[in-house]
Amino acid sequence: MTPTRLPHRIVHALAILALSAGAALAQAQALIADYGSSVAVENASELPDPTLDYKLVLSVTERWPEDEPAFGLDTAATLLNLLAQSGVPAEHRHIVLVLHGDATLSVLNETGLKAHDMDANPSAPLIAKLVAAGVSIRVCGQAMAAAGITRSEVLPEVQVDLSAITTLATLQMRGYGLLPE
Repeated sequence: MTPTRLPHRIVHALAILALSAGAALAQAQALIADYGSSVAVENASELPDPTLDYKLVLSVTERWPEDEPAFGLDTAATLLNLLAQSGVPAEHRHIVLVLHGDATLSVLNETGLKAHDMDANPSAPLIAKLVAAGVSIRVCGQAMAAAGITRSEVLPEVQVDLSAITTLATLQMRGYGLLPE
């Protein structure tokens, strides 16, 4: 039996259908709803590679505007959504966020908000979603001390580290790539 060659137009149409199906599937795989928006980029030259281990640490220093999460948290949501939409499996996503500086207040729980005369923490819902998606959220113990924040005032899903500078250095020495804010 002789194999038949498909006309070029049919091959092109099938490729477009496959890409459209992939784009639809990618949209369905967004991990962090309501945060981390992104758009499809046609013919992008560089895409995430599902076979790589993405070991990334994000340094988050900026505090939110009054009613929005810290900027770096939304950046992490975008990163997670893009990786998931590109087919990078959960076991290949190793994301750590280190909050310090002005972003330290983003980790306050209800007790911490009251203690620091604040009404709400718009970062708390996003922190919960990031942790549920496998992200490790850390806060600098030195920045907490400088801001007068105790461990009992920190969201339970946030890990308190000795310092941001030592965590960032240690993770980079362990092979994590640093993504500055």
